[in-house]
Amino acid sequence: MFARMFGWFTRSLSRVLTRRRNSVETAPRAFQDLSRELRELAEIASRVWPEEQSFQNRIQNIRDEMDQLDELTSKPEFRLLPMKKRLELRESLLHSKTQLMDTVSTAPPPTTRPQ
Repeated sequence: MFARMFGWFTRSLSRVLTRRRNSVETAPRAFQDLSRELRELAEIASRVWPEEQSFQNRIQNIRDEMDQLDELTSKPEFRLLPMKKRLELRESLLHSKTQLMDTVSTAPPPTTRPQ
């Protein structure tokens, strides 16, 4: 009896903690922070390949999308989005952040001369 009650308690506590973590991770402020980070990474990436026009267009698209995201998260309706959609959006943003970091880290050296 005690083991079953303890199991129920730990499962309930785990669900509450997961719900709490998800609500913090999908709060408007968390998306605004991610948006700012992506914008900063995009700025760095744009400096890495300044002459590559197609890449610069992609960077501009990222900036525009982050502006739209900031606008969306500032509205109260954002909180009405289902948790699943907000979690998917967060995962997508984290994936984009990883891709941008990979892009910056694989940039060619600015000069061909050895340092």
